[in-house]
Amino acid sequence: MFYFDDFYGKKILKSSLLSDFDCFFTTRDFVLTYKDRDDLISEAEKNRIFLKNKLNTNKIITANQIHSDNIALINKENDFYDNTDALISNIENSLFIMNFADCVPIILYDKTTNTGAIVHAGWRGTAQNIAQKTVFKMQNKLNINPKNITALIGPAIGKCCFETNEDVFNKLIDDKNNLTLYEKKGDKYYIDLKLLNYNQLKNTGVENIDICSYCTCCMSDIFFSYRKEKGKTARHSAVVKIKRG
Repeated sequence: MFYFDDFYGKKILKSSLLSDFDCFFTTRDFVLTYKDRDDLISEAEKNRIFLKNKLNTNKIITANQIHSDNIALINKENDFYDNTDALISNIENSLFIMNFADCVPIILYDKTTNTGAIVHAGWRGTAQNIAQKTVFKMQNKLNINPKNITALIGPAIGKCCFETNEDVFNKLIDDKNNLTLYEKKGDKYYIDLKLLNYNQLKNTGVENIDICSYCTCCMSDIFFSYRKEKGKTARHSAVVKIKRG
């Protein structure tokens, strides 16, 4: 179950499935990247320093997200990963974030190996099965059993607001008979990106999944929404800090 919590005076969103792990989704109250909102530059910079101080680390690892299926294993040398839409780390005390404004944010964590991941799954990443590929990379590169992974599918644009044309629909939906995944109104399709990613994770063997019901477009007073704000917006973030051993 998802719930709003307080992070040293900042409003964040957490899940009861990983309440004891340093991972959460930020809100408009805790902006870490200003993107198209130059008026938020100073606030974002202050909040990044604040985050590092509170989580007791000296750097935040980030990526240049391009709506791909590129996945990086974090190493000790780099704190920036170009052309990357999922990050995986088992390095103690590493703090990494990815940024969102309607796309599906996914946090993965395996407590048996102390390994975490963040996945940025917009419709293009979802069509390329990035969530599934991230689990497979954790499995193949780090010998992680998907059954040991807990997954949090965070706040994202909902089926209520993700209106698409037929070309996008055909890239996302294989089973046209599965009406839980979409609804057609006239010549438009309304697609459930969170459920598509849930199904991808289930198909890898991940069993413990929490899926957030909040729509970022409907709740643009709490989260940033690229669609609602016509691109002129900042981003909320998924944050993961790997524990010390």
